[in-house]
Amino acid sequence: DEIAYPDVQDDALQPGIAFFTLMRNMTLTGYYTTELGFRDLGYQGNTPNLWDGVPEAVLARHGKSYDAEWLAKCVDQTRRDITAEWDDEMNLIT
Repeated sequence: DEIAYPDVQDDALQPGIAFFTLMRNMTLTGYYTTELGFRDLGYQGNTPNLWDGVPEAVLARHGKSYDAEWLAKCVDQTRRDITAEWDDEMNLIT
């Protein structure tokens, strides 16, 4: 227990704390990169999903907003199966 917590200020324990932290991190990384770990996380891999853009509250907090034309082109779920195409000047045309 003395080395399980990285915020302990005892200098004599620092090597043990560093080692324990490394082992804990490696163990968790090992677990969460297994099939069981993926299931535990609910990881689905590279699967299509619905994305409605950055939430309005986040945009507002950063003083940003979507251009209505781009929002209609890029975040229109009715067009999600259409592959994007660009013209020769790199303008989005689909």
